[in-house]
Amino acid sequence: MKKLSALLLAFAFPSLATTAVEGISVNHLTSLHSTGPVGWPTAGKPFAPPIYNAERDQLLGLSYFGYKGETAPSMWGLTPVRGHYFALAKEVAGVVGFAEHPTEDKLYSIDLKGNILSVHSDGSNKVILFDNTEEELNNRPNVQPIFDNQERLLFIDTDHKTYSRLMRLEKDNTLTELYRFNNNPHGDFTAAGGMLLSGNILYGYLGYPRGIPHLNTLSIDDDFIVGALYAVELGENPIAALPLIHEFTLSQGEVPWHTRSGDEGRIATYLVEDEAGYLYGSTTVGSCRTKGIISYSGKAIGFASGLCGGDSQVHNVIEKNERLIHTEYPHYEGSNPHGSLFRIKKDGSEFNLLHTFDGENGSQPRGPMVITDTGFLYGTTMSGGIHKSENTQVLEGNEYPTHPGNTTFDGTIYRLNLADIQIENGQIIESGFEHVHSFKAGIAEDSDGKVPTGLMLAENGKLYGTTLYGGRGYSDQYGGTFLADNRGTVFEVDLSGITPTGSVSISITPGNAQLGEEVEVTWSSHNAADCVAIGGADVGDWVPDGQIEPQGSIKISPESGIYTFTINCRDADVGARLGALSTLYVNAEAKIKQEETLSYGNGGALGWVWLIVLAALTRLRTRAKH
Repeated sequence: MKKLSALLLAFAFPSLATTAVEGISVNHLTSLHSTGPVGWPTAGKPFAPPIYNAERDQLLGLSYFGYKGETAPSMWGLTPVRGHYFALAKEVAGVVGFAEHPTEDKLYSIDLKGNILSVHSDGSNKVILFDNTEEELNNRPNVQPIFDNQERLLFIDTDHKTYSRLMRLEKDNTLTELYRFNNNPHGDFTAAGGMLLSGNILYGYLGYPRGIPHLNTLSIDDDFIVGALYAVELGENPIAALPLIHEFTLSQGEVPWHTRSGDEGRIATYLVEDEAGYLYGSTTVGSCRTKGIISYSGKAIGFASGLCGGDSQVHNVIEKNERLIHTEYPHYEGSNPHGSLFRIKKDGSEFNLLHTFDGENGSQPRGPMVITDTGFLYGTTMSGGIHKSENTQVLEGNEYPTHPGNTTFDGTIYRLNLADIQIENGQIIESGFEHVHSFKAGIAEDSDGKVPTGLMLAENGKLYGTTLYGGRGYSDQYGGTFLADNRGTVFEVDLSGITPTGSVSISITPGNAQLGEEVEVTWSSHNAADCVAIGGADVGDWVPDGQIEPQGSIKISPESGIYTFTINCRDADVGARLGALSTLYVNAEAKIKQEETLSYGNGGALGWVWLIVLAALTRLRTRAKH
């Protein structure tokens, strides 16, 4: 058997980044790489948390391009343990994630061509539901789509500068414009943010452009209206009027409106509802840019400020074009540069800012939030925290950048203990806020990402998310070794506090083969024991539902079909389940028929019994720990 290279084994070490709340662990699962490590597919930056498929125990996500633009696989899958991700589909690049169909086993999304698409919940059978060849929709969505009570897709269409409108995809795949937002009291463009459906009432954000700080801002008055929340009952017909339940002032924080340019600036703010009927949400800065000067020409222009955790173009010299930000951090005009968390009744009453971030405990809360059944709200901030890093690929032999002007804060995870919130006479006595985790990019062994994009609560009780930047090192297919990557990561928030120390990975090259073509299946593990092979083909060392060595490699040329290779192991230290999955297509298109759904194993009992034993072990260790 062949051994996996030492470099790939280096990916297996656990994240050592400090998590501030006892009983919670934040674990790096994988890093996405645009140039493709040896044996890995290429992938780009993920702008949204992944979806979890409980049947397959698999995460699915979308990325914004890969290597060579849209020709690279941009839909990816990952067994939620540390290891390889695998490519699922090409030309599905996107900056919004998936919406799960309420009754059918399908996921919906909108790609960067403006096409509305669906895939089976295992990532197969991509179908274009609305073809945007005629460019009826803008090709740069930034708000997560959702389903209404009639199983129709609701989404925001915007060009990010002149219009935003609420759209509905009908069951016959035609479009209906439900409302064109024109509520800006200042007479400018109205931006639209994240949506929440409660019963048949749709709630959402509106953002009113204030201008780029220090460059063309309309006002710096704390009472200046910068956005709103709306609540409207949905019907069959377009909406005649849009009732507002709250207007945000500058002191309360802005709603993102400058979402056209700048990667991190595209991420929206969202709402979540608790059992008592309160809505929770966040405010941030409206634009992630600020005034800069092109020194050789003296021209003032909007540059990335770094406040959102993205590029910080301070004294950045590119040949003769010297550019600089003309103000000190946070490069913002206003009393609330880092953003706030709020709570409000659904009728618009009892609005309160629960927490205002100070930078060290987070900055720019954006992306989907979740509420667990234990009464905690979890979310992420794009910036802030205790770590400050550059967004860069670092080639071996080069130093990691340390210039303070070119580094930005890496972002955080926070939570609110909803039961602890105390408000008396409109005053916050106790906010319930806790800083959970500071992300860390760079070349360190414990790096886990930079600029998180929100969270998703999975059926297994864990939270999953992605970061835009901050990937770990790798060796690409051209022989280059990188100590850090400027693409993002996938991470897990384990609320049990159990941090696995081992990992398992599988690589299939090529993953989509022709009949008769030789395919190499390579697997590896670190600090793992009792490994079992599930699925695939009975070839050589790979015997489905049988014990398998911790690492190895086989070459196969199977018949036409779809083969799912899975390894499940036990963490040698904490007993938690470890696993990895990858799918091989041989002269086969993925099918959507239920009987052809990709699944673990081949019906043998050993794999499932073994999984149950591992789950029991994990529960016992969890109880012992607590």
